[in-house]
Amino acid sequence: MAEETKTKRSVFVERLPGLSNSRWGGMKKEDGDQLVAAILKAGENAVRELIDALKEVDNGEDWQERLLLHQLAMHCSVPAREKDRKILTELYASVALGDRPGTVRSFLLQQLRYVAGVSLAPRLAPLLKDDDRLVLDAVTAVMVSMGRGAEKILEAARKDAQGHAKVAITHALGQLSRK
Repeated sequence: MAEETKTKRSVFVERLPGLSNSRWGGMKKEDGDQLVAAILKAGENAVRELIDALKEVDNGEDWQERLLLHQLAMHCSVPAREKDRKILTELYASVALGDRPGTVRSFLLQQLRYVAGVSLAPRLAPLLKDDDRLVLDAVTAVMVSMGRGAEKILEAARKDAQGHAKVAITHALGQLSRK
């Protein structure tokens, strides 16, 4: 019988109350903002700990980590948080470009839509050749959120793309042409 491994959960996860549809993870917005600020103050390792706890199967078991990683992206999306945004973008992109399961990488790419600027597009370009459809769909969505500055990268990737990749890239280019 396989031995079950237990992932150490972040101390920040423990600060989240039970899930509620009426509030940000069951807490007041001000409390949520303080929690996100505390994670950012704790630094890169605190964010990495949340990322490391993401599960391959999104069955709700890691909803707290996902909520906090999403809230970090939302919090860092404002112009005044450029320093935090740069750190967060780097962490999310490095994992998305790594060897974690496609479900984890696509989740982090989805969060990059809130914080990534067009300068990240060349670095994410290799993902336009990824074998995982979730990753392909997520990276093309990130490129669309970056705006027309990502168009040349998408056009170059479409030349060699086949199957789902070609469809996803063509769709992204269509969305950009309407902007």
